[in-house]
Amino acid sequence: MLKEGHFGLSLILFSPFLILFKISGVDITNILVTDFLMAGLSSIPDLDITFEIRHRGITHTILFGIIVGILFSILFGYAYGSLLGWAMGFVAGFGGTASHLLGDAMTYMEFKPLYPFSDRQVAFGIFRASDRTVNRAMLTIGAITIIIPFLF
Repeated sequence: MLKEGHFGLSLILFSPFLILFKISGVDITNILVTDFLMAGLSSIPDLDITFEIRHRGITHTILFGIIVGILFSILFGYAYGSLLGWAMGFVAGFGGTASHLLGDAMTYMEFKPLYPFSDRQVAFGIFRASDRTVNRAMLTIGAITIIIPFLF
């Protein structure tokens, strides 16, 4: 998927939490921040392209997602000075990476999301990663899902 597709998919996957928390009467500001950070980080596994590392290799694994989650957990933990910051950072880092992996799994190119624990390759072959229509649709649907909680 392209950046806009990953961004939109991340919003689609995690905006339901905004609805759940809003219904329960919780202040959703921190969840909204986490959701947008997660969406912003959803393309971080594609750093392999920038650094000319094998595409869909080590940066496209759950282990990489855990590492990104821990790094952002430390960053936000110190910035917020609370357990909430630690949680927000981990959820944003890991969630963004995990949503990226889910998006890439829907394409035709195989990769090993559980490496080094498993060599099983995944590719559901639903659409091409470069399909602009699908990527724009993901972004549009993601934008709609993030707005819905504020309409109630």
